Amino acid sequence: MNDLFKGAVFFSYFLPSFSRIGFQSRRWMWDSRTYNFTGQRWLVTGASDGIGREIARQAAAHGAEVHAVGRNAEKLNDLNALPGAWTTYATDLSLMSSVQEFANQLTDQKLKFDVLVNNVGLMLNEKTVTDEQLEASFATNVLSHFVLTEQLRAAEVLETGTIINMSSGGMYNVPLTIDRLQGGTKYDGMLTYAYQKRAQVVLNQWWRQQGLASYVMHPGWVNTAGVRTAMPDFHKVTGPLLRELSAGADTALWLAATRPQQGDESKIWFDRAARSPHIFADTRVGASTETLVEYLKAQLTAASNRLLAA
Repeated sequence: MNDLFKGAVFFSYFLPSFSRIGFQSRRWMWDSRTYNFTGQRWLVTGASDGIGREIARQAAAHGAEVHAVGRNAEKLNDLNALPGAWTTYATDLSLMSSVQEFANQLTDQKLKFDVLVNNVGLMLNEKTVTDEQLEASFATNVLSHFVLTEQLRAAEVLETGTIINMSSGGMYNVPLTIDRLQGGTKYDGMLTYAYQKRAQVVLNQWWRQQGLASYVMHPGWVNTAGVRTAMPDFHKVTGPLLRELSAGADTALWLAATRPQQGDESKIWFDRAARSPHIFADTRVGASTETLVEYLKAQLTAASNRLLAA
């Protein structure tokens, strides 16, 4: 099945489910619990805008001490005016040197976290390469999550914590393909993003195999600034049907509060339920978790070596 046809099937078939229609049709079946995160310490990446900001805002409003990470210092500072206990960090998570420095900062403070939300994400229309010679969306969407989580895990600050990884329904279109994670020979930002989001699902499976309480979810189609900028045509057509930020954040907050059992390590969560990570048969044939992890380790080493040689 070619990518164009698969994309058409995907958008037409999942519009009712991934849009606000799906959220509204399911939410009436859910309990009306009030969250209490008092005494918990949360770390939320990509918290300066969009879904990450909404997750951080609601966690703080329900009692959590929130450590919010993002690139935009001004937007992060605005969080301090909201209810709750805030610590903010303006950090460029597309640079692994910055990620490592930030993780060191946290571990030097001997902070332990009850919840880590790997939310930061980026979709580009043109290929952009960082100073460490990594494709920028790959560095942000996959490698930064891996480096931050692994460094915090090694420092034992996530011993009893829950990890929530923010993927995207777009990953349903593609298998895990290592040589497409940084765009391949012909760059397509939307397709590259999909491959990266598939990698997040596979990486989450690996973390669960290592004994971490890790979940991966997708929020449906949400009306964010990122969607408006990276996918203007999609936003123009579907805008009235896109979910509100609160709907995009809902499953992350629910997972953090309930920490449900998950028998199948490969599942992805959507609207408070564990779902299959595959729709099309050909996405089941992809690289292994071990191959992905070795690739990420190699990319981190290469980025570090380039920085030392600069």
